[in-house]
Amino acid sequence: MSTHPLRFAALTLALLAIGVSLSAQGRGPGTHQGPGLRGLNLTEDQRTQVKAIHERHQAAIKTKGEVAQAAHKAMRDAAANAATDTKTLQALHEKASAAQFEMMLKRRAVRQEILPLLTAEQKAKFQQGPTGMGPGRGMGPRGKGGMGMGRGPGGPGMMGPDCPPAKP
Repeated sequence: MSTHPLRFAALTLALLAIGVSLSAQGRGPGTHQGPGLRGLNLTEDQRTQVKAIHERHQAAIKTKGEVAQAAHKAMRDAAANAATDTKTLQALHEKASAAQFEMMLKRRAVRQEILPLLTAEQKAKFQQGPTGMGPGRGMGPRGKGGMGMGRGPGGPGMMGPDCPPAKP
């Protein structure tokens, strides 16, 4: 079995964990008038209501983020250990995946609470991007939606020196 797909999966989950961590710390999308809400020209009343929604969910998001981060770290550590068997890696992957899914559900709940506060025009603009983050808000250089320089299959430094670059 090649370790390349396993490393890629571990890296993908690590990047998701970073996003979870940033979001849980209040620096990610959707915090107050974060990247997902910028450009919507929210009224003062809408901003107040959105802030209240985020504050209500903040503790749970932080807790779920910490759980997800710990699960991803355990999986990364196990994947880096050549002695770890496939069954153990599978179990750790499932735990990390479940933790990530819980984060997605919590973010979805927040989003579902915010959507009714928006006007039809604001909703349309909000829903243009991936998961309602707005256009160009995904990962990548300058919000272009790509993985960014040096990231992804074949990029320098991502898979480690023992992994060959991907063929175009």
